[in-house]
Amino acid sequence: MSVKHGCDGCTLCCKVMKVKELNKPNHMWCEHCQIGVGCNSYETRPETCRIYECFWLKTQRLPKSMPLMLRPDKCKVVIGTVHEGEELVFYVSPERQDAWNKGALEKFVAEMRSRGTRMYVSLGDELRLV
Repeated sequence: MSVKHGCDGCTLCCKVMKVKELNKPNHMWCEHCQIGVGCNSYETRPETCRIYECFWLKTQRLPKSMPLMLRPDKCKVVIGTVHEGEELVFYVSPERQDAWNKGALEKFVAEMRSRGTRMYVSLGDELRLV
């Protein structure tokens, strides 16, 4: 078995994100995911999975990284980027639709709003501007 490197056991993207190459819809666990551990087919995963990094993971290489409490498995939201990183998308589970603006994320959302960052919530196949 292989694990998803760098994610340190976070596997929420394996649930909330769609993977066309695997015919995996959003909001369902990927058949290759060992929840809380990583991908059982890490070395042969599709291109979509190979190139994807959530916003939290991207910031971990920066001098000022996002805190652990904003890691997707902790805050229950995968934050993605669109338009060359200029806008954010909050991928949420149907059972946690308001998680993007609760708890630790509430302050982050307020900060991004103050910077003029456009943000969206992904609910199913719909993107909603927030």
